[in-house]
Amino acid sequence: FMENIMEEQLEEVPRFLNADYIDVIVKKIEKTNKVKVQKFELKPVTKKGNHYASVMIRIVVDYVVVESKNHKQLSLILKTTYDEKHDEEETIKLLKEFDVHNREMEIYEKVLDEFHKLLRTINDETIFSAHKYWIDKTNRALILEDLMARKYKCVNRIERMDVAHAKLALTKLAKYHATSIIFKQKNPQAYAKFNKGYFSREHKQDSREFCFKQFDGLIELVSNWEGYEYYAEKLIKFKDLLVERGIELYTPQESGFNVLLHGDFWSNNMMFRYDSENNPVDVIFVDFQIPQWITPAIDIIYFIHSSMKEHLRFTKQNELVQMYYYALKETLIDGYKYTGYFPTLHEFQIIILKSSLHALISALLIQPIIILDEKIESNLFLLMNKDEAGKKFTHDMYHSPNTQEAVKNVLPVFDALGILD
Repeated sequence: FMENIMEEQLEEVPRFLNADYIDVIVKKIEKTNKVKVQKFELKPVTKKGNHYASVMIRIVVDYVVVESKNHKQLSLILKTTYDEKHDEEETIKLLKEFDVHNREMEIYEKVLDEFHKLLRTINDETIFSAHKYWIDKTNRALILEDLMARKYKCVNRIERMDVAHAKLALTKLAKYHATSIIFKQKNPQAYAKFNKGYFSREHKQDSREFCFKQFDGLIELVSNWEGYEYYAEKLIKFKDLLVERGIELYTPQESGFNVLLHGDFWSNNMMFRYDSENNPVDVIFVDFQIPQWITPAIDIIYFIHSSMKEHLRFTKQNELVQMYYYALKETLIDGYKYTGYFPTLHEFQIIILKSSLHALISALLIQPIIILDEKIESNLFLLMNKDEAGKKFTHDMYHSPNTQEAVKNVLPVFDALGILD
């Protein structure tokens, strides 16, 4: 007997997700065919307004293992691609161009387990990711552990993070980056597929369309502020340089210090667990869709300028970079006994400074999407839409109070750093 309860309205249910499919999942997890699924329910994972590049559904399944008569309940996350009916959407075309789904499958299949094994060799029990139960290549689906069942949760994307959360996230990121260097040493071809980021020559047109749409929203906003004529003029001139400079930033320097990026390291892509006093004690990363072998500055800057509380953005950056650097050094040099090129802290801060364009991209083009007011009607597809709805979305996004505060805060700093010249 099976019941299938749809709790809240699920926006997208993949065709293959039915009772038989859930039966297959449970048998794979229990490693026996002798299981009886009694009931399951499907729930959306994300609130409206939290845009993801994939469809995610929480599956709560009750079943019995026949031999032991054990009643069990399991909560899983199914992650898959959008249905073909969305193929014409500009945003979906962009995601396909970047091959986000296959890259993430590859990370779960070939990289994360190996990273964990490497850490164990230096007696480090760190875990980066949710447990994967099954990679279903036929349906392009990932079946993962539901971290909420272990009391992990996301920080509110609009309120953003304090220093305690940031330190946890960056310390674990440093271990991830350190381990990625050792893994590549042992397997030089391991990251062959992870050779392009947000900006690349072959995706120049896609990057342009997204950036220009956002940049036009920014210019429109600033042009209407009294006393900001100087900045508006600079932004208008800078628009044509943006993509070319973005491509330069995202082209790895082979002689430089490189790591495998998480690639989309912002608040919704990590989940925290708390102690009884509500202090964060652990973090797990999710969503490995944009990995690239390049400077670690990109992950660090993106995190600080997309996910930290407004008043901490500039005041805490240097010490957070320092903390990340010491954590990186501890794992890479003291732990793995790495003997390759390793910058000094001062050199590393200069690498961060040289990558400052990414702070502008993160704060002014990406963060407005992240801190968007929940009341604004939004979805992933509106981001790239050129129609009236798409234009209205961009306008509303830039005119939200959170974004206006951020823009006023960062423009003078980025200008003084010379990013807009």
